[in-house]
Amino acid sequence: MKQAVELTMAVEGRMTNITSIAAAFFEACEAGKGWEGCRAYCLPNATFAAQSEPLAEIRTLQAYTEWMKGLLSFMPDGRYEVKSFATDAERNSVCAYGVFSATHTGEGGPCPPTGKSTNTDYVYVMEFDGDKIRHMTKIWNSGWALRELGWA
Repeated sequence: MKQAVELTMAVEGRMTNITSIAAAFFEACEAGKGWEGCRAYCLPNATFAAQSEPLAEIRTLQAYTEWMKGLLSFMPDGRYEVKSFATDAERNSVCAYGVFSATHTGEGGPCPPTGKSTNTDYVYVMEFDGDKIRHMTKIWNSGWALRELGWA
């Protein structure tokens, strides 16, 4: 019985730890802090994947965090609402589901400012190696967001 309790406490401790690390990374990334603000939560060679056209060439988490930083430079009202945040201790991963909202008002991006807005759903699946993110997959229907923004 004592071993079972100790194991449960160890798993819960690991879950709490990666959950808090994932939350801190998520907040820094979504606030446009770039790699400088996100690197403490990630392995230096953390990888990235997404089946979304704007992100098709991005392969590292460092590049993705810089992409988010750039995005917020021409969509300065960018913000997110967390809808769900869950930790899978067995797979050592955390999933964050949010809705990103922003209006293209600044110079930059794929075209001059459109003044159009998007509210777009997305999910981050963050896989951990110990207490650092080793890989993140973004699940996002970019086509919908691009049409809402007048970019497609």
